[in-house]
Amino acid sequence: MRHDGRAAHELRPCSITPDFIGHALGSTLVTTGDTRVICTVNLEERTPSWLKGGGWVTAQYAMLPGATAPRGSRDPGARGKEIQRLIGRGLRAAVDLTKLVGPSGPLSLICDCDVIQADGGTRTASITGAWVALAIAIRRLLAQGKLVDDPILAAVGATSVGLCGDPPEALLDLAYVEDVSAIVDLNVVALQGRGLVEVQGTAEHGVFSRRELDGLLDLAEGGLDQLFAIQHAALERGVG
Repeated sequence: MRHDGRAAHELRPCSITPDFIGHALGSTLVTTGDTRVICTVNLEERTPSWLKGGGWVTAQYAMLPGATAPRGSRDPGARGKEIQRLIGRGLRAAVDLTKLVGPSGPLSLICDCDVIQADGGTRTASITGAWVALAIAIRRLLAQGKLVDDPILAAVGATSVGLCGDPPEALLDLAYVEDVSAIVDLNVVALQGRGLVEVQGTAEHGVFSRRELDGLLDLAEGGLDQLFAIQHAALERGVG
């Protein structure tokens, strides 16, 4: 039995509240168990100088000092920078950047993911919530005539899986108490109906087999299907 009574294949209770921040072009509050992340998306009508064509999507990630106990630092550090690169890669995989161009030229969309409470899975929750905020922002840009073609390719979501306990058991959506003691920990990012974007996996203790890896990916796939349904329901609530 898991510490919160879930079965091995169960997600923590997950909700996505659209339009959580009134000043953002798109925003969400994503809650996964006791993890809570505010995701906002805003427009910049310019792209990086090195970009040769099309628009751009990038992400920033931060954890508020009070999101953990004891108090954390405002400096995202190397871990935070690695996470924001992961979020950016995941979101870009969901968008045709060649279509992120409006009548005035290429556009950049900046996705900010701010963790206000952390209990494991902050990076995966950030990707899942940020996609909804991004999709809301893009729908508004289309309605405003700032985009001509819809650049969204598919929903992108993320979840964690791991091998925990003795004997090891494959578990979906690890809370912190599971993550910190996991034998194997994987973060899985995927596009709905299109396949995997990224798998981050580590054997924290010893090794794991190809069969165990396949089982973990199958477990993640089931969780992602549930998350895609939650995303689409939130998106329809956020844009009339």
